[in-house]
Amino acid sequence: MANAIRRRHALGLPAGSVRAAHVLTIVGLTCATILIQRPDGSSVPIPMYLVLLLILMLGHYFAAHGVTIADREDPEPSPLFFPGGLVRVFIVLALAGTIGWKFYNDPAGFQQQIEDSINRFKTEWYPLVSIPAGFFVGVLVRAVVGRDNPPRLWQDLEAWISVLALVGLGIDAVNLIIQSSVQVPFSVPMWEAILGGVVAFYFGARS
Repeated sequence: MANAIRRRHALGLPAGSVRAAHVLTIVGLTCATILIQRPDGSSVPIPMYLVLLLILMLGHYFAAHGVTIADREDPEPSPLFFPGGLVRVFIVLALAGTIGWKFYNDPAGFQQQIEDSINRFKTEWYPLVSIPAGFFVGVLVRAVVGRDNPPRLWQDLEAWISVLALVGLGIDAVNLIIQSSVQVPFSVPMWEAILGGVVAFYFGARS
């Protein structure tokens, strides 16, 4: 309808923009981690929080996200004002290209990277608890606040806290890249788990 009032979304951006930014960031960090090599040629294990957030976000973005922004009589701009479908195309190309390149050029190293990542999961298990818990708490909060047109202040507060947590994870990933040449890298798995849980909360709250 031409005179229909447009629904306001988080931070005043088009629907799905904050989630799109999250997905693109996590995909980028994951691809960068896969491609990192230490000076001795070995690969860096992929942190569990990246793996779990990637699975959560891809499932949410490709399954639920399309429902939340599709089939409107008066469609708003696509997420982040990008052309429609560009975010999904980038995700597929980035992941497929990165994994394909790594597997083609260094299959043994890629296999070792997967094994090292799994072994790391056995000791840094905190994200396995915090990320699902954050998501389901977000779902519960959304049920209380309401799915349609929640208070503007609450929308923006959720978005900003999630964005800050995402920035924290980005800093942690950059630290991982910098330390790729260190024999005994410094890591803070509990901090990663907390930040990952906050990001997962946002996706639960927007589901």
